[in-house]
Amino acid sequence: MRVGIIGSGLMGGKLGTIFARAGHEVMFSYARSEQKLKKLAREAKGKARAATPSEAAQEADALLLAVHWSRMEDVLNQTGDLSARWS
Repeated sequence: MRVGIIGSGLMGGKLGTIFARAGHEVMFSYARSEQKLKKLAREAKGKARAATPSEAAQEADALLLAVHWSRMEDVLNQTGDLSARWS
């Protein structure tokens, strides 16, 4: 399964790592730096990679939204229109 992780803090990073090590393709997105996303993907091993929020939302079979509520507007602006994909 392809899992998109939007929010790569403690919760998103840990759950994404667990999913990747269980054999799922994981796309880590939405962090303060692309370096953090790449490091998470490298440490998670398996089929993990860094992605943009839009890529994670559009390419995933399942989407984990792991951001603080105060960041929701920014996240939704970066993912773009999801109505056709997730309706």
